Amino acid sequence: MNGIFLYTISKDMHKRILIVGDAGRGKSTFAERLSKKTGIPCCSTDDFYWKVKFTEPRDQQESVEQIKKIYEKDEWIVDGSTRRLIQGGLEKADVIYHLTFPSILPQYYFLTTRYFKRKNEKITALFKMLRHVTYKKYKRGYGAHLPPLRDILKPYAYKVITLTSMREINKCIDSINSDLRK
Repeated sequence: MNGIFLYTISKDMHKRILIVGDAGRGKSTFAERLSKKTGIPCCSTDDFYWKVKFTEPRDQQESVEQIKKIYEKDEWIVDGSTRRLIQGGLEKADVIYHLTFPSILPQYYFLTTRYFKRKNEKITALFKMLRHVTYKKYKRGYGAHLPPLRDILKPYAYKVITLTSMREINKCIDSINSDLRK
């Protein structure tokens, strides 16, 4: 399901929501706005990946075991891009939002503005992230052997909604009934 779609989230059908996409696509912002509008709690795979945020990674098996506890709950919104951490949510999700934009320029913009909002992030981390997303987009360097996210999502195509711009993300949020949780 691509582009503008019937975005209305049904209280009975969409209690487990997975938001996936590359860094700088707006996953966390989308998850927070969706959580606020629906009352469904949200978290990021970053919360499980990092022992010390953006500094010290957690043991891989430990992070997978921790996020499994979220996926076992009745309601959740999880955003992220770490494959081993989204894997458990793919099947359990009622709906999967895939955020992917045709151009890399908005991604550079969002990553750069996010850098300036964070207090303790170093400029070297920004440059590493910009290099990472560039390599990933153009299949260079590490990770080039991994299948693209769109291929990982193919078995779940019946519940994937692809949003390709901030305009579509905003339209999706605006279309959600704010009285959903009543």
